[in-house]
Amino acid sequence: MYAMSSRAFRKRDLSKVNFEYEDLIGRNLSDSDMRGVSLKNRDIHNADLSCTDLSEADLSDAILFYVKLRGADMRGINLSNAKLWDAELYGADLQDADVRGADLFYTDLRNADLTGANLRGVNLRHANFEGAIMTSTKFVDANYDLHTLNTLSEGARILLKKQGKLW
Repeated sequence: MYAMSSRAFRKRDLSKVNFEYEDLIGRNLSDSDMRGVSLKNRDIHNADLSCTDLSEADLSDAILFYVKLRGADMRGINLSNAKLWDAELYGADLQDADVRGADLFYTDLRNADLTGANLRGVNLRHANFEGAIMTSTKFVDANYDLHTLNTLSEGARILLKKQGKLW
């Protein structure tokens, strides 16, 4: 069986690739076009997807522990029920993303754009939102702690306290 190097996917158009049988753990997929791909239920931990276009992709129920998504285009992405422990989403564009039920434990969302994102039922413990854009973000039933609360802008802090639940 042919073993792909960790650089095999970097800077490629992967928008029409079927990843069903590809091992993506620890892969470097940075700077790639992965618009609309389905990675549902996949284990992608330790991968680098920095600056990758993942708009309209389906990563629902995916395991994304320690994944780098810095500056990724994630507009309209489905991350529902995904596990993003200690993931780096610094500067990611998550406009209108579906993040319902996801686990964002220790996730770095500094300077991310979460305009219109649905964070219903999300675990936000120790997430960092410093500098994030949170216009029209939904926090209904989201779990949070004081650390997370202190990283939010005043408006987002008020909304989270109103809609979410303190851990």
